[in-house]
Amino acid sequence: MSAPTDPLPRSLTLWYALGALPGGIAATASIFLVFFYNQVLGVPGTLVGGVFLAIAFFDAVSDPVVGVLSDRTRSRLGRRHPYLVWATLPAAICGLAVWLPPSGLSTPGLTGWLLGALLVARVFDTLLAVPYVALGAELTKDYVERTRLTTLRAVAWTAGRSGSGALILLVFLRATPEYPNGQMNPAGYPQFAWMAALATLVAMWGCAWGTRRSIPELSRPIPPQGDRGPLVSVFHEMRDVLALRDFRAVFGATVSQQIAWGIADALGLYMATFFWDVGPMGLFVWGIGMFTGLFVGYPIWHRLAARFDKRSLYIAGTAIYLVFFSAPYLFKVAGLFPSDPELSFALYVLTTGFVAHLGTAGPGILQPSMLGDVTDVDELACGRRREGVIFAAETFGWKALRGFGALAAGLIVDIVGLAPGVTPETVDPSVSAKLGLAQGLSMALFIAAALWFIRGFGIDRARHERVRAELDARTHSHSARRGPGTP
Repeated sequence: MSAPTDPLPRSLTLWYALGALPGGIAATASIFLVFFYNQVLGVPGTLVGGVFLAIAFFDAVSDPVVGVLSDRTRSRLGRRHPYLVWATLPAAICGLAVWLPPSGLSTPGLTGWLLGALLVARVFDTLLAVPYVALGAELTKDYVERTRLTTLRAVAWTAGRSGSGALILLVFLRATPEYPNGQMNPAGYPQFAWMAALATLVAMWGCAWGTRRSIPELSRPIPPQGDRGPLVSVFHEMRDVLALRDFRAVFGATVSQQIAWGIADALGLYMATFFWDVGPMGLFVWGIGMFTGLFVGYPIWHRLAARFDKRSLYIAGTAIYLVFFSAPYLFKVAGLFPSDPELSFALYVLTTGFVAHLGTAGPGILQPSMLGDVTDVDELACGRRREGVIFAAETFGWKALRGFGALAAGLIVDIVGLAPGVTPETVDPSVSAKLGLAQGLSMALFIAAALWFIRGFGIDRARHERVRAELDARTHSHSARRGPGTP
């Protein structure tokens, strides 16, 4: 049995967790970006969704490419830190440009701007995100400590999402005499984008600076395999990790669940506006319920993870989310939800906000921890640590949230007949009902798929301890053959 490692210094874990803040802000931004281009600028939902789908296909290639590059990077700053330092500024600038289309563009022009600006922004976003999440798997290899680190990361991500959500609703999209429904105010969105860009600069450079002391202790770059080019290397590396059943289980569950979350995010503003009939303040109250559920859930699931296996907890948390998020939409469409507006709103906040996200806090911290365990199994099988390639699965999951989820949302909006620029007062009730039905059923489908995939994950605590013991023995044997003082 391998001995547990010493806990990481608190300052190091906090600096590392800070790097998740921009990801939370980006998740909030993705919700409003679809609404901004569709309802505010007038681009059809199918076109907006098509742009996100095209970007998702690009991400399917770029994420593992960056993973391989970061695994093999040699520099005085190690494998991951050069990307955190040099990609941050262009990522912030390009992310800002997405929200600043030139005035006077037609629908094709706006669609082209969204596609081009978002594509470039995603390149730099990938250069940041993949090395960042891979760094977390290098900082600790302990089964329990790994979950503590991902919990702190999830807290920072949620703080970024909740804080930016509060700002955009209460400050940037607040109601005005000209725009009583603040979501329709075109001037608020670019102001939010400036805030997001500045936060990205501060958080990512702070993360790189605060974790610099760990560089000498991190894994060494893996050597290139023969004379393969980068794209060929990516193919071989991905083929190898896809051969691992445990990786396939987490990857499939991650993508399925992130698509579901992406649909919920992209449709969230539509649902609040046209289905639940709440404005910015009502959505803000719902957000309080949602983020309270997450912040309460993180420490609960973290404590449970110290006693129970990660797969069982992942299934339990996902099942809670499935029931409490999807059912209220279906109940309301079926006429089984309370008709009293105040009671209906309270149940909406309690179920789809607090309880559902109390449940999903578990998968949120366990999924990256499970991928970290996969890196150890992979190292035992191939003799190299490939955190970049393996954690490209997580970053691609994030992109699926913003890509396939946005596509599904755009298709749903057009299929149910919700026209751009329509107001809550003039929307057809049958359109609202179709929105709710589509939300509930699509969420149930993808969450159920995530539960099906995760069944194949087989790394429990006992197996992980055996893997770590074998890796430790291999390391000691290698050191003994080299002899003392051998460079």
